[in-house]
Amino acid sequence: MFRILIISAVASAIVFGSSPAVWAQPHPGTARSGATGTTGPHNPAGKDDSVAQLPFRDREFLRASAFDDEARPLQDGAIALARAQCEYLDKSGNTAANRTYLAEEARPLVEYPYLFLAAAVRSYCPRHTAPS
Repeated sequence: MFRILIISAVASAIVFGSSPAVWAQPHPGTARSGATGTTGPHNPAGKDDSVAQLPFRDREFLRASAFDDEARPLQDGAIALARAQCEYLDKSGNTAANRTYLAEEARPLVEYPYLFLAAAVRSYCPRHTAPS
């Protein structure tokens, strides 16, 4: 839970330039009715399957950023951080210095900050992808 709060606070700080306390809340519909935490043929691992309800872009981002196996509230925080990083690049420019800044600011929150930023850019702001 603490990790979720930190991710949300950093996302807010990047977007708004300060670090207010923010509570990450799970996406509506995080659990199927009547199947919360149960196992069965549609939920063999005992996890909720609400990730399947996410838009394709979010699922691709979670897979690429290594957050696809995390708890849903943490995934929501990661998606919010990724979108905040793209918003920062939109406002401040897609420079190497800005990308380094974003990745290093995310270092305490994510295991692979440069991979996370690359996944965020590919998923949420492909206009900032360097031409191949």
